Amino acid sequence: MDPAPEHASHQSRRSCIDTPNGSVPVGAKPQPNGVEPVPLSTTGFPATRGPASGPAPSPPATAVPLWLMRIWVVIRVAFFIELGMFLVVLPWWPRAWAENSLLAAYPSVRFFLQNNFVRGLVSGLGFLDIGFGVGEAVRYKEPPRSARPS
Repeated sequence: MDPAPEHASHQSRRSCIDTPNGSVPVGAKPQPNGVEPVPLSTTGFPATRGPASGPAPSPPATAVPLWLMRIWVVIRVAFFIELGMFLVVLPWWPRAWAENSLLAAYPSVRFFLQNNFVRGLVSGLGFLDIGFGVGEAVRYKEPPRSARPS
């Protein structure tokens, strides 16, 4: 047997720290739990590694037609505003809120819902929904003409 390879192996072991998960170079800090951190993508999910030649090409982006974008915004704005108006008005309408036949079997729930704080809370959620709808309408921007699909 040649003593040189054993000597080289012995020196490389001196420059490493043995851990349960393998050897770590002396200058590196081992992780507290012994697990190497996984790099995260911008979405917060673990980043995927492409082939050795580089990252995988992304699929071509499909352009959404302008009419579909406009209809989607109108539907979302209408939904938020209608839901908001419903939530603002419903707690103060006695026939729907206090004299509800569905709550007749639950007097404690009926008593809780008649509290003005609960009514105000539900109305406040309604105002938030209306604000979301108006904000959605204000923030909508169409793409420039050069970027629109033909």
